[in-house]
Amino acid sequence: MTTDSQDYVLCSHCDLVIELADVAVGHKAVCPRCNTILFKNNVNMKFRAAMYAICSLIMLIVACGFVFIDINLVGNVNGVSVLDIPRILFIDKYSYISALFIFFVLVFPLLNLSIIALLCSNINLTKYRKRDLLIVYEKFQHWCMPEIFLTGILVSFVKLMSYGNIGVTSTFWAFCLFVFFYIKALVIFTPGKIWNEIHRSNFSIKALEVGETGISQNIKLCQCCHAIVPVEYAKCPRCKQKSQVRGRDKIQWTIALLVTSLIIYIPANLFGIMITVVFGSASTSTIMDGVIYMWQSGDVPVALVIFSASVVIPILKIISLSWLCYFALAVKDKNKHNCLKMKKLYNAVEFIGKWSMIDIFVVSVVCSLVRNQQMMGVYPDIGVTFFATVVIITMIASQKFDPRLLWDRNQK
Repeated sequence: MTTDSQDYVLCSHCDLVIELADVAVGHKAVCPRCNTILFKNNVNMKFRAAMYAICSLIMLIVACGFVFIDINLVGNVNGVSVLDIPRILFIDKYSYISALFIFFVLVFPLLNLSIIALLCSNINLTKYRKRDLLIVYEKFQHWCMPEIFLTGILVSFVKLMSYGNIGVTSTFWAFCLFVFFYIKALVIFTPGKIWNEIHRSNFSIKALEVGETGISQNIKLCQCCHAIVPVEYAKCPRCKQKSQVRGRDKIQWTIALLVTSLIIYIPANLFGIMITVVFGSASTSTIMDGVIYMWQSGDVPVALVIFSASVVIPILKIISLSWLCYFALAVKDKNKHNCLKMKKLYNAVEFIGKWSMIDIFVVSVVCSLVRNQQMMGVYPDIGVTFFATVVIITMIASQKFDPRLLWDRNQK
């Protein structure tokens, strides 16, 4: 959401029109009904976001150039760089997983960091160029996963210890710094301030009533730039993107995607995700096999992490999104307390959704490192493709859902 000279914002979660007072530096404004953050006024936002983005980009370049993890496997030392992992997956004929790794861990974060650096620098960009960059940033923000990959590396260390001695180089710490600076840049960067430089945020042709919903005043929120737009406008005047009063058809998309993910989740658990070859003898392990192995080996915390990320979270996400769809469509008499609980549930689903990719990244790291052709080798199996598809489909399903539907027919 953004603010302009008229000090009006429209909450993206509960559709409430709010008159926004001046936000002091270092503070943020919160919706009085659903507690959604409306606006942040960070100290030296442009300078700090640009510096962290540039530092993160430098660390990424360093991390990609050299070996960052190695393993001593029966006297043979095998090391890989960040770029070696998708290359090995591609050689193993898992180009789908290789492409996901390249885009989620490298390309999308690189793109968004570059956009932050450009928008927060002193480079003279036209408002049209700023608009295009912000649209790209908004579209790819949810698909950046370097922090999840780093967590996957740490989890894989436990499994790799059963194969040989693990070593990390200074390049590994460069990757850790890349993730740290990346998160700092995202937290500090405020797209709303850049949108306000392009155009005002309120395009309503009549006075707005504070404390009433936007739908009752024939206005809607642009889901891209968060401008206030009259319902008769097919496109937002500021970002030129199509917008809807309510995405009711998106609930149908959400339900269809949930059914699809539930169907694919069955082979994701039945088929193996890794093949271990020892002296020519191959054995396949499923997701639950990995959890059981970690548990029996005494690595209970790691077993719980993998079990939660790979088994519990996907199922809970499907159940939670189904319950949210039911609440939005079937429950007519809603009170604020129930709506707040549903909003918190939706936020939790949005946050934890992509963390199921941990298991995919663990498989990628282990399969890239354990490659002693004469004695032992670990290779991905077809189950990893099914499981990655489940994670992606459930992420799309949560993005398709319109949280404002939770508050419609709310009895204050």
